[in-house]
Amino acid sequence: MMKGPKILRIGQAEENDVRFLDSDIGAAHAEIFIDNIGNVFLTDLGSRSHTFVNGHIISDPVILQAGDKVRFGSSATYDWEYHILGRRTEPTKVSKPISKPVSDNQTNSKTNQSTPAKKETINRDLWIILAAIVFLLFLLNVITG
Repeated sequence: MMKGPKILRIGQAEENDVRFLDSDIGAAHAEIFIDNIGNVFLTDLGSRSHTFVNGHIISDPVILQAGDKVRFGSSATYDWEYHILGRRTEPTKVSKPISKPVSDNQTNSKTNQSTPAKKETINRDLWIILAAIVFLLFLLNVITG
């Protein structure tokens, strides 16, 4: 379990603590702040593809509660309880993209791509798994000093 205060930056850029190599994720997409008593705050940093908590777009910082589902952009899910608190919410499931139809007022940049959808999903799943492994190694390094 991470002890606060701590800031985790999330996005595509190399300097982020949590990286998603998905074109739908901004370079500096969001950040998580853990205060001294363990409250976990999630803030969207003005991303174009948004940050979601329980399926709702957030525009102001929110305090995450047990069971809250976090998604960046259209498909990058993040098991914050496991990575920050050390407890798994879905023990047998690896975080993977959520398949959801895009509403009329949202833009889906992947619609015009020529690669097959199944291959794109597999590649995205592999990148998400790789990002999770890198993040776990980072946490192990922080914990063990």
